[in-house]
Amino acid sequence: MAYQIQCQECGKDTWAGNIVDVLEAHTDGSGRLLCAACGAPSGYIHQITGLWEKEPEAIWHGYIKGVLRIGTDSSTYVPYVFLTADSVTGEVSGLRFSYYCNPGPNRRRTDGPGPGSAPRLAPGELFQLVEKLGTCGVINGRDLAGRVSGAPEESPVHVTV
Repeated sequence: MAYQIQCQECGKDTWAGNIVDVLEAHTDGSGRLLCAACGAPSGYIHQITGLWEKEPEAIWHGYIKGVLRIGTDSSTYVPYVFLTADSVTGEVSGLRFSYYCNPGPNRRRTDGPGPGSAPRLAPGELFQLVEKLGTCGVINGRDLAGRVSGAPEESPVHVTV
């Protein structure tokens, strides 16, 4: 699947051929989308997902602001997380989990949530994701400490799979 990356800074559009291209050539160290034209970390992907005919109320209409690859020992199964926002100018307010598969030299790469399943994360991969979310400013240590200790607080980040 190709991705159109639009830039808030210069207004130009660039394309990534697939999710691996997005991850390797269109993100900075914290996972934010970069504009290939001006280099600014202000790229976004406008995305609409869901089944229009069957579940119009479940349509997701939002903006991908970044992508984080979740480390794994597998060379064929690679989970990742889209950092999403509700508007072009909005801050990251959600996470969309997905994965891609590299099935081998004679088969096509696939990406997406898979046939009825979400990505599987080992505990170490979950902690790695939390660390990356802290690095890119989506969560902070104080908020996380409050959540772990059981302090009731509404999280501003929504998670979907």
